[in-house]
Amino acid sequence: MRKTFRRTTATAVVFVLVAVLAPGTAYAVVPTVPGGLTAVAGNNSAVLTWTASLNTPTDYIVEYSPDAFVSSWSRFMDGVSTTLSATVTGLTNGTQYTFRVKAMNGSGTSDPSATTTAVPYSNHTPNDLAVFDACPTGVIPAAGFTDTTSLDVDCVKYYGITKGTTATTFSPIDFVSRWQMALFLTRMVEPAGATLPSGEDQGFTDISGKSTEIQTAINQIKQLGITVGTNAAGTLFDPDSNVSREEMALFMSRLLKASLTGPGGNEEFVTGTSGAKEIKSLDTDHNFSDLGVVSLMETQNAIISLWNLGVTEVIAATLYQPTVNISRLNMAQMMARALDHTNARPTGLNIQGSAYSGTGSLEVTVSVTHRTADFLPVAGSLVDSFKYQHTTTAGYSRFSADGSCAQTVATIVGVNGCYIDATDRATDSNGNIATFVEVVTAATWDIYAWTAATGTFYDNDLHGGDVGKITVIAS
Repeated sequence: MRKTFRRTTATAVVFVLVAVLAPGTAYAVVPTVPGGLTAVAGNNSAVLTWTASLNTPTDYIVEYSPDAFVSSWSRFMDGVSTTLSATVTGLTNGTQYTFRVKAMNGSGTSDPSATTTAVPYSNHTPNDLAVFDACPTGVIPAAGFTDTTSLDVDCVKYYGITKGTTATTFSPIDFVSRWQMALFLTRMVEPAGATLPSGEDQGFTDISGKSTEIQTAINQIKQLGITVGTNAAGTLFDPDSNVSREEMALFMSRLLKASLTGPGGNEEFVTGTSGAKEIKSLDTDHNFSDLGVVSLMETQNAIISLWNLGVTEVIAATLYQPTVNISRLNMAQMMARALDHTNARPTGLNIQGSAYSGTGSLEVTVSVTHRTADFLPVAGSLVDSFKYQHTTTAGYSRFSADGSCAQTVATIVGVNGCYIDATDRATDSNGNIATFVEVVTAATWDIYAWTAATGTFYDNDLHGGDVGKITVIAS
């Protein structure tokens, strides 16, 4: 009897060992907890990665919770996989999700990993950017402020929109009061191609303590429709309150609609599919998750339009922070980028390209503008354009010793390069010539534009200081 019992026991032990060790039948130990879980947010999704569990897991279970208190979990159904990553889809942008991972095999399921969080967001890119700049690189001088090196601040200083808080400081992190904003906006109007109204009294009862210049500016932005006041009756302006970021968007959007569209600026029909146009974007894409706090639909639309125009200084971020006060630096950034869409261009004759480098056959759209010292359009200027291909060939040069053109050729619209005649294009009433396209292939080209009286030949010794030039490199 005892031998029979021993034999039975031994057989059972052998059976258990075989069951444990035989491939594909069972596992002796459940997997260890997955480690190093991370989550990277995407558009309606999150990419999770983690480190492997020990004890031969056969699957990883991904769970998530949109509940701020993590009171319940949902399993992401991604099939059976031992891959150490997963892209969780079907999530809601702007919602914070908590994630965890478990490992399993035939012996059971591990405890969950440490959690991680992510907030999915839209990853759109702006669709209606300006092609050319109000302040091209290398053309606009530095503002000379010691507390910022921002090129956008240089730009608004160049156009006289700001004078700085002192001769050498801009105070970029300071907030902007409503009366200050009125001054900035009115100084922006004329370079942008709009007309400043009279500034006569618009019925605000709380601005009498301000200077005549400030009162006039406040009345002017009311006449332009940029502000309606802060109370229902339209009698209060609240001049000493700070401008919020949502108010800034509304001001900029309304000013752009009153401005003249410049070369390469984006414009859409005011209403419907025909008639007058204005500077704005109709695209509804954006990445912001915090616009729900904005109650006025016009303001929401303004923020979204400005984002698509590339005017908001936050492009990839998911927060616009509409209720936060705008800083002087952020104001300058938005104003400079808004000017790109308008008719604001540097003084004198200016040439710009839609691209300055590329590969293969590069098509470059070229814009030429002419402005007075006060940034007003110069109409009727005959503009000649020519170009020169860089070369290492001995004896080749742009200009001869006497300053005349040597190995240069006319552009597609130049007709007779280096000579002003009636065949050249003239600037229109807005001070611009129609854009044209130059094709550059596997070379470096300098493209020139200049103006003078009819019958004048180009002389680099005489005209070189006023000529506009861009360099385009195609590799």
